[in-house]
Amino acid sequence: MKLISILLCCLMGVKSCGTVNHSNSNDSIVESEASETPSETLITFEYTTTTRGSYHKIRVIKNMIVISKKRGKPGTPIVLEPSEWKKLLSLLDSIPLDEIKTLEAPSKDFAFDGAAKATLKITSNEKTFETPAFDHGNPPQTIAPLVKELLSISENIE
Repeated sequence: MKLISILLCCLMGVKSCGTVNHSNSNDSIVESEASETPSETLITFEYTTTTRGSYHKIRVIKNMIVISKKRGKPGTPIVLEPSEWKKLLSLLDSIPLDEIKTLEAPSKDFAFDGAAKATLKITSNEKTFETPAFDHGNPPQTIAPLVKELLSISENIE
């Protein structure tokens, strides 16, 4: 009798999990189709700095910015001005995304806790491009204007 009840519970659990996943995936497909036109691409910027005792993450998606100061705890989304978004996109145009993973850091003070370790991650057309680690405040020259703008936007919000 215990075996039958266990099997019945497992069967109901598997059935309900499949139903939940199926309905969520359909909702997200419909939502993404409604929110994007074929000519639009989804672009996100993530700038993360870490040390042993601190964490700071700036995430920008089209019309909002989220600033996190604790690992695993996203901050409150804040509306981003359209002019700021356009500025970020214009700065992105000058960066060769395929070469971003090979950028050399001007200094490596983060290796011995002389500076916070920073990375920049850009996602475009479902492809992710991430820089190697560099010192916060001293990014590679290619991405320096974009990093400066991201930091400026986040400081003005906070």
